[in-house]
Amino acid sequence: MGSKVGWEKSTSGPDWIDIEGMMRAMSGLHSGHVGVMVSPDGIGFGTGVTVTASIMFELLPGSSLPKTVDVMRSWPCTEHTTLTAHVYALLYELDYKISQVYNQESLWN
Repeated sequence: MGSKVGWEKSTSGPDWIDIEGMMRAMSGLHSGHVGVMVSPDGIGFGTGVTVTASIMFELLPGSSLPKTVDVMRSWPCTEHTTLTAHVYALLYELDYKISQVYNQESLWN
């Protein structure tokens, strides 16, 4: 979040503060806990990372919502030049997937 001179270059895209804000907004809107996990991809050094964005819902008894919803993508990728842009886009994808879960919710049908 903070940087020392020369550690990070300025970008015109999202930064980690934007990601934090997005996660807090999604958590409040959807009554859950949003998180991002970054883990090594593959077995060798320099093979990239797998990024998973997920929400764990605070469910009431009898709810037909799933306990968690998640999306996962590898980085580096052809769409995003920075990891922060990749994570930010993944959070938008997670929000869309959550909306699909709500549309399939049988409680309101």
